Amino acid sequence: MPRRPAAESALAVTVALVAGLAGTLPVAAPAQAAATRTVKASLLGSDGRAVGVFIGVDLQDAAGRAIDANGCLHSRCGTSGYAKTLRLNPDLDAAGSVSRAGQATTFSLSVPANAAKVFIEAYPRNKGQHGVTNDTRYGRALRRLAMPYAGTANLRLPLQCSAGGGTGALAGYTTVGGVRTQVDRISAFSIGADNNTANPILGFNIGTSASNGSFRIPSLAPGTKYRVFTKRTASSAPKSQDVVVGRCRTTTVNVAG
Repeated sequence: MPRRPAAESALAVTVALVAGLAGTLPVAAPAQAAATRTVKASLLGSDGRAVGVFIGVDLQDAAGRAIDANGCLHSRCGTSGYAKTLRLNPDLDAAGSVSRAGQATTFSLSVPANAAKVFIEAYPRNKGQHGVTNDTRYGRALRRLAMPYAGTANLRLPLQCSAGGGTGALAGYTTVGGVRTQVDRISAFSIGADNNTANPILGFNIGTSASNGSFRIPSLAPGTKYRVFTKRTASSAPKSQDVVVGRCRTTTVNVAG
């Protein structure tokens, strides 16, 4: 699921109350809003550290349409962006802590009953409730869950090559009609088969694009195929190109738009 930082108001469900005599009963809320499912997950650095992270969650219904936290279609309710967000360990910086004592390494999410797919994206962040994303020690990780999901979904942040891990990068040029052209947004998301192991980690990141059309997307977990997405303007259709990211190396890929 491309995004986007690179990652988007919820439908207010009103319970009508019948005014009048004592003993009158509230009108029930719609079943869709009341019924939920729970997703349990764990999150650590791939070297076992507890980490300060921001978590963004996208939801889709069985038809692959984006829905919000109440199960309402984005297109119907005028909502956008992540359906849910969560902040873990805001007292830690993005490098995390070897000691996990007192730190959150698990979390749970309540999602609407009509959610057929749950996309979880984890960003390492600096200390503070609103700390910014920092990829100095870890890259970013994602999971794509089909609902209902049994067990615990494990997310592990990929350790940077400079810290003893194996993250790689993608770099190259974006072209339009054969001419190197800067784009408004470029990102890469792993399209490897979803798994519940620490290897390979499914990664993602947002890159930068220069005026001469060159781009770079760093801090990607190695060993899986990525889809590189480019977008020239907010209204343009995204373009994509698939490539495998190597361990501790920069892989060249050029994307034509």
